[in-house]
Amino acid sequence: MKKINSKGFTLIELLAVIVIMGILMLVAIPSVTRVIENSRKDTFVDIAKSYANSAKTLWTADGLKCTVSDESGGTDTIVSSATDDGDYYINIDTKNAASMPTLLETGGKSSWGNRDVVGYVRVNVSTSGTGADSRRITKYYVALTDGTHSVADQGTIESDEITRGMVFMTKAALTTAGHSMPKIVTQGAAGAEVGGTGSLCVES
Repeated sequence: MKKINSKGFTLIELLAVIVIMGILMLVAIPSVTRVIENSRKDTFVDIAKSYANSAKTLWTADGLKCTVSDESGGTDTIVSSATDDGDYYINIDTKNAASMPTLLETGGKSSWGNRDVVGYVRVNVSTSGTGADSRRITKYYVALTDGTHSVADQGTIESDEITRGMVFMTKAALTTAGHSMPKIVTQGAAGAEVGGTGSLCVES
């Protein structure tokens, strides 16, 4: 009969395996964490772009009515295609979905723990040229926060140009670049608040 070797591993061999596994863990864990974090940032950017794209659809289809000042000093409500040059804001608040247009509800919540998000899509309307050469230019900007992570309305970067590097761990997204909007939402537990003055647009 053949004798079976029941010797097993030596202490040195076990220590060598443990050290190698420790080194692999030290290298792998930060890399995996970075991949997960980048994936969440990409998803957050996609969510912000989704809100902006929904706002574009509503704006071009005259699916929004905007409150503007009239000549007598009061306010008037007009459809999006009839607006003058200026900034117009569309509310985003997943905690209070009734306050935002139905199409925007498809945008989604935060990629970090499925938290509620709050913010706005800013529609900037301007006219280029004069007379027969004039044309209307509409640009879309977005600010979004979940109370911890934010995409800021930087004033010059349109919603289509937002990248992963523009997602920050801050609540300042709603007050950057000197833009103001109507005081229309409060995030509750997250504590992020939108304040200021401007023209608010809601679903027609």
